[in-house]
Amino acid sequence: MKIRAAVKVISVLLASATSGFAFSQSVDSAPKSVSKASGLVANGGSTAELTTVAKSGDRVTVKVRFVESDPAVTGIYMLYGNLDKKAYENDIYLLAGNKKYLLFKDSAGKPLAPGNVHLAAKGKVRGVWYGTFPAPPENEDIMLFLPNVEPLGPFSLSDS
Repeated sequence: MKIRAAVKVISVLLASATSGFAFSQSVDSAPKSVSKASGLVANGGSTAELTTVAKSGDRVTVKVRFVESDPAVTGIYMLYGNLDKKAYENDIYLLAGNKKYLLFKDSAGKPLAPGNVHLAAKGKVRGVWYGTFPAPPENEDIMLFLPNVEPLGPFSLSDS
């Protein structure tokens, strides 16, 4: 009887250990978002990570996630308050070779990007940004320029 009870206890312990191991392996092997480029935000509390570069036809959409880099830096931070004509023409663009690519506009003339971007006061992810541009040539090194952020890149369309 005692041997049978000991075998049951060992079996339960082995099953628990094995199932925990399998679970932790599946979590570890889950795909993680990889940054294609990163740059510090001007306030020093966040890092901009270029997470997605998706080409579709003659367009490319880029997505940026702002993650906390210094928890001591708090307070809402404004990257830009209004995507007006000046910001559209001078502050947000892709640069490939010697050519500047401005955001596409919709049928109402609004740029295909958020009208304003404020970063949260605290938290792991403090904000996101996206924009759609004409697609530069695939063999060019590309840099993304956003207000109050170090240039992101270089990256290329063939990296995506």
